[in-house]
Amino acid sequence: RAAAVRPAAASVFMDETVFERALAGELEEEGFENPFMSEVGWADYLDKNAKSSYNMNQRPSLADDGYYTASIVDNPLDVVSDWLGAMKGYVTNPVATAFPTISNDPTGARSYPKGSNEVSARTIKPKEKDFDPKKRIVGIPGFNIFGTPSSKSGSFIENFFGN
Repeated sequence: RAAAVRPAAASVFMDETVFERALAGELEEEGFENPFMSEVGWADYLDKNAKSSYNMNQRPSLADDGYYTASIVDNPLDVVSDWLGAMKGYVTNPVATAFPTISNDPTGARSYPKGSNEVSARTIKPKEKDFDPKKRIVGIPGFNIFGTPSSKSGSFIENFFGN
């Protein structure tokens, strides 16, 4: 007879407060209190309070497409019209659409927080590098991508026998 085995973890239960608040009509109030709970709320918060964009998107107040586009649960005509508008923007300027950057943004709607630049706006800052040539080791012979010695290494036989 097999022994009864207890499960390794307790069963997962769903938090019903989302449904309770939705039925009571309180979800929007919670969203206003906690804007970080959704990407749209966080983008709005950054736009209004930090004057910056979020996730390489245009700022909601300056977006070409109005920022709030239709989702799959909206009216199909709205979805198609928003998609056609996005495709028109892509055809008009494919490079800016495919490779969005803040510094090369032709619309000016993408921005770092006020008073910040690329490095100071980062959560994880890059190391400070000292490019003083006296502190760097240069001219070391190595191997290239194909495994052959570099042109700086001299003759293999000289290096091998120490001549």
